Amino acid sequence: MVSRSRTRLITGVFVPFAAAGLLAGCVPGTSGVGSANNTGKGAVATDPATMGKVTLNVLDTFSGGTDNAWMASVVKAFEEKYPNITIKRTPMAWGDAMAALPLKLKSDNPPDIVPANNGWQSMGTLVRGGLLLNLDNYAAAYGWKNSFPPSILSEHEFSADGKQMGTGSMFGTPVARASLIEVYYNRSLLKKIKAKAPSTYAEFQAALAKAKSAGITPITLGNSDQNGITQPLFSLMNAFGQQSKISEFIYSQDGVSITETGFPKAVSTFKQWSDEGYLTTDYAGIASADAAQSFVNGKGLFHFDYSGSLPLKTGQSKDFGSFVLPRADGGTPVATASSAANFSVSAKSKHADAAAAFLNFAAGEQAAELAVENGTMPLLHSNVKAPSEDPLLADDVAIAQDISTNGTSVPYLDWATPTLYNTINTTMQSMLAGKSTQKAVVTAADRDATAYAKTLGK
Repeated sequence: MVSRSRTRLITGVFVPFAAAGLLAGCVPGTSGVGSANNTGKGAVATDPATMGKVTLNVLDTFSGGTDNAWMASVVKAFEEKYPNITIKRTPMAWGDAMAALPLKLKSDNPPDIVPANNGWQSMGTLVRGGLLLNLDNYAAAYGWKNSFPPSILSEHEFSADGKQMGTGSMFGTPVARASLIEVYYNRSLLKKIKAKAPSTYAEFQAALAKAKSAGITPITLGNSDQNGITQPLFSLMNAFGQQSKISEFIYSQDGVSITETGFPKAVSTFKQWSDEGYLTTDYAGIASADAAQSFVNGKGLFHFDYSGSLPLKTGQSKDFGSFVLPRADGGTPVATASSAANFSVSAKSKHADAAAAFLNFAAGEQAAELAVENGTMPLLHSNVKAPSEDPLLADDVAIAQDISTNGTSVPYLDWATPTLYNTINTTMQSMLAGKSTQKAVVTAADRDATAYAKTLGK
């Protein structure tokens, strides 16, 4: 198996799109929100073979390693099936792409397909600026709203005015690859403490205590770069909160407060883990990548991280497994998850039919199979099989199958506002350092969400 590269982080970078002038109702080259070019109405073509010679310009963030290999294989398969359509890719690092995207979409010749990131920081602002094509007509033609799991579908929906996330029209589609938060475990260390992969929350807690007693670090963690706390924190929230309440809070629906999501219990449990010595010693001064490497080197029993993020060398996969943190009430585990990328079509694309056909292909079963062939987690298709020689990938495929079949995922908590990620990290660090309280963390997060809801007219 190839070495797994760290996936692009949904939550780690925020780009001030408002500074690019997109929050005005109209932008150069468009007629504003709800314009004829952006309504998602009218007849569409769905047979690429009949579209003539077309070159699609695609901006994507699959810029290296497994990511690039998967995207290249999808492009190759699409071009082999439809030789009349040529895909011209421009891969960019995720942060660079997010920074460049507003101006590229406002240019006279924007890319046909772009990776508009889910959430208010990117897609919501671009929708409000009239820069993304409403895909509802293609959703109807391809049956996307019936074929995509509802919990994944909602992540690509906005109201036409860009003020409501998680409902309304489709302005993007998922690809057949998952990006989610999971718990990795060391198989030999689990065997050493005479435990099995936890299937209940109680078993997980018991394994933490056994590891500590055996002199094994229960959870490897590094947060000097503010990129280690949220993975276990969001997982704990999913273990305690209701899936519907978490999603409704993130989407600013039905007046749900963060206090109703399981977040307060997650904060207090994280503090307990720290107090019990279940986390890497001095984790506040360790980088997240170093913590991941320490876990791979056998220095810890569990490690919370994004799918595909372990820095494994060829042959190491057999030493590890993965699962979604079980729910405390014994219900079906809920994962913080999304597609590995969101693909949207420029409102000014001259080849919207061909672009939508590629979006449909990138979300299709062949693209999911290519994900597994490239050693990464698929999405959307529950019948994709994992190779028997890679037990970690087999675990990942099983997790993806559950999400694809049952729709048991929630969006990333920090999508709720452009500043919530920083608010959570700052207040959690202060609390864990003994400078504030658990209540202060929850209060700060609630104020952040409430203030942003007011800007949306909530």
